[in-house]
Amino acid sequence: MSARRRRYSALAAAIILVSVIAGGVGATPAPGPESSATNGTANETANATPPHQNPEVISEAGDDQRVASHLATQLGSRLNLSAAALSEGEYAEGRLPLEAEEYAVLLERYSAVAADIGAEETADRFNLTREQQLQLTDSIEELEITGQEYQNAVDNGSDEKARQLARELLTTAEELNQTTTELNEQYDALETETEIDFNATQESISVVQQTVQRAAAGVIDREFTETNITVETNQTTVAASDPLRVSGQLTTVDGAPIRNASVSVSLGEDSITTRTTETGQFETTYRPLLASTSARNLTVAYTPTGSEPYLPVTETVAVSITEQAATSVELENTTQAAAFTEPVQATGQVMIAAEYNRSLAGIPIVLTLDQQRIATAETNASGRITLSGSMPETIPAGDANLQVSIDRRELAIERSMATAPITVRSTPTDLSIDPTVTSTNETRNVTVGGQLRTADGDPLSDRSIRVAIGETTLGTVETNASGGYQATYELPAGLRGSDITVTATFEGTGTNLEASAAQQRVPLPSAGVGVGRVLAGVVGSGLLVMSVIVVLLASRGVDREWITQTWARVTDSADPAADSETTTTTAPSATTGLSDNGQIEAVTQVSLHSAREALAAGHPNVAVQSAYAAVRSRLQSSDSLSTPQTHWEFYRQLHADHEINTAQLAQVTEAYETATYSADGLSSDAAAETLSAVEELIGDSGTGSTR
Repeated sequence: MSARRRRYSALAAAIILVSVIAGGVGATPAPGPESSATNGTANETANATPPHQNPEVISEAGDDQRVASHLATQLGSRLNLSAAALSEGEYAEGRLPLEAEEYAVLLERYSAVAADIGAEETADRFNLTREQQLQLTDSIEELEITGQEYQNAVDNGSDEKARQLARELLTTAEELNQTTTELNEQYDALETETEIDFNATQESISVVQQTVQRAAAGVIDREFTETNITVETNQTTVAASDPLRVSGQLTTVDGAPIRNASVSVSLGEDSITTRTTETGQFETTYRPLLASTSARNLTVAYTPTGSEPYLPVTETVAVSITEQAATSVELENTTQAAAFTEPVQATGQVMIAAEYNRSLAGIPIVLTLDQQRIATAETNASGRITLSGSMPETIPAGDANLQVSIDRRELAIERSMATAPITVRSTPTDLSIDPTVTSTNETRNVTVGGQLRTADGDPLSDRSIRVAIGETTLGTVETNASGGYQATYELPAGLRGSDITVTATFEGTGTNLEASAAQQRVPLPSAGVGVGRVLAGVVGSGLLVMSVIVVLLASRGVDREWITQTWARVTDSADPAADSETTTTTAPSATTGLSDNGQIEAVTQVSLHSAREALAAGHPNVAVQSAYAAVRSRLQSSDSLSTPQTHWEFYRQLHADHEINTAQLAQVTEAYETATYSADGLSSDAAAETLSAVEELIGDSGTGSTR
């Protein structure tokens, strides 16, 4: 092996040794609250937390400090275990004490106690130390892997690849050096704040840092040549109208010119590049564009590529910007009119009064509409711009101003703008409502649900809907992500009449969304004895059976006597109309004296009829609820009437019945649950499918078996 390769091998070995540094890392906790040395007094020793006592359940005054000390010791122990494994090159074991859930749990508990004793900064430091130590582990492991690849490249005689890997080694070594410096600072602070001894851990970390620095120096010495750059300027001020001439030479430290190298000239974030000649010289004119007016140091730098055998070099010169260059924005095409969510676009060009012989790319541009930002972009090399956003709802309908402007004020170029008129069109909205009134012995409530959409069917979320009865506002509710809303309100006392009109309103104030409202009349049941038992009993909420009874009582040709008997079977109460302010009288009919099966069939058919009418009227949720009432009426056994069942309890009861299509029953049950409890409710199509399933399940003609 050549002497050069032996040197490379020795260097690689030194790098790999970082992972197996000699020396113990087990940091020793300072005498804690369980030691007689705590604070050096016997009295404090007697008050220390016993080793067997769980500090989480201590409740005596002054225990917070001892609990914090106990938890801090455990956190420090895990940091020490991690460092010990790291010193042995055991990276997985080094991560485990810090990545395991136990560290997070301990830190959470410590943070809770720290908040009570003013040690929040220490809690943050424990977390930051953990993150930095994990980062150190990653860097050392990466350094070892890259070092082995570097050694392989050297052994194979791949000089260019070896230099690329060597440059990666230097970058990683620089990051590791920064991490170890910060980590040592954290350990110093933790030791002061917690009295935990981290000396051994810090010594091992320092050894890692020193070893890496020596390895990096060896790489530099063997692979790279130091460079030197000289810089001259014709003045110490610069402006677009008064550019700066920058010249100089790039050489090795021995004076050898570095040819055809890229040299950057930067003022803050603004940068241009030039190249060296055969003699290593360079010359360029710098006219500021994106530099901040507060920038004060011109930086001239050589940053070699991965395979170049040179080290980077930088030189700075003090300069200042004296004035901003005049600019203008010229618009070519802009959107003339748009409605909510429709595109708003603008194209044009930024013009600069001064003569620029450099790219104009990167000038930040913003598109605003009545002071609201809707799009940002940057100019291309010739200063051209294209911006595209969408119309927000917060711009009221009518005439507005679209504005395109340079997005920063402190650049070396002035901020300018151009405006164009735009018409903001209003967007119609559609609001639905589906109210349900329920009653208990004490109160009457209305549950209101629906959806807010645009006329095109797009859901409108996070909008306020006002719910009212007549002139009385019950409250407001916000729409969800799908535009749906649902809320329950207690009805005002003293309402009279057989029904009420519930109104939902979307105001659209201050937006380009048009206002919309929806209203629906619903029966107003009396709050009285027995009603609450119906609600709790027959169909989960019980509302369906009550609705069917109300419909039957209002229907002609239906015998009131057997309806009363059915009501009594369900509620074990008196006449459902007994507490009503009005009396409903029905004419005698052929249904008088119907058998139990006949009564069930009548209820079933009325429920189906109500479901079809509700669907035709555009109330899908009511339709599904009425249809489900028909299912319960037809399939519910007499025993279950005395034992209230939820909809899913009812489903499970019938699931074993092989004569029933349980798949259809599940479909109907799920639809009923959505119609009754979901904020979104059902679509008309879904309700129609459910009604068809009900008809197939129980037989629309009423010939299906009864239970």
